[in-house]
Amino acid sequence: MTSPVKQLWVTRPNPDGEQMAKLAREAGMMPWLMPVMDIFWQSPAHEALRQLMQAQIIIVTSRYAVTSLEKSGIAWPMQATYLAVGAATAKALQQRGIDAIVPTQSDSEGLLNEPVLAHTEGKAVVILKGEGGRTTLLTQLTKRGALVTEIPLYRRVCKSVDQGMLTTFLQQDQAVVSVASAESLTCAMDATPVGFRRRLMALSLAVMSQRIADFARAKGWQGEIQVATETSSGGLIEAAKACQ
Repeated sequence: MTSPVKQLWVTRPNPDGEQMAKLAREAGMMPWLMPVMDIFWQSPAHEALRQLMQAQIIIVTSRYAVTSLEKSGIAWPMQATYLAVGAATAKALQQRGIDAIVPTQSDSEGLLNEPVLAHTEGKAVVILKGEGGRTTLLTQLTKRGALVTEIPLYRRVCKSVDQGMLTTFLQQDQAVVSVASAESLTCAMDATPVGFRRRLMALSLAVMSQRIADFARAKGWQGEIQVATETSSGGLIEAAKACQ
């Protein structure tokens, strides 16, 4: 007897969502493409731009930050040492001629364990990120004596999801939810009708990092949680495949 096909809720905004849906099909899963947020790009303020140009170390926390800076028409400082939170972000930087250090653990803690960030006293460090989140980097690097500037380059905004499609998905066998950020998980929960939230939180969940897994548990998630070993759409697909 064949096992039922896994049904995967792809919550990532497009074009990442479309890419992930394609990967899900290739992996033998049935994707339900229902993005839960939109991304709005932001240009850095003049003072932030000055800090960026003078930075000795630049930490890039997502591929969205790379895209946003590119859309702003700003040249990448070439004198700085770059760190990327994961492989997908590093690849985006590499396409722009920048080689970045990538931690083996793709999160803030992994970045902080990199030797280049061990002795940062007096060094100018810029963090390219979205609005909110990543407070650990700012706090710990400041404690180490770094002169830290955070530059928010985009913001995530929750969007509505087709309620009929969503409730149909939630009633499927072998349903798995995938999220790439804590904000995505919050938006997915908010998008789910109140009467179906208990069902949602009993499903298996594929997440991009342990930090998101911990956030999900703190929110009351009851189902199995699998953490991606790589911060990419492919990594999320592998985590979804590992769900029982």
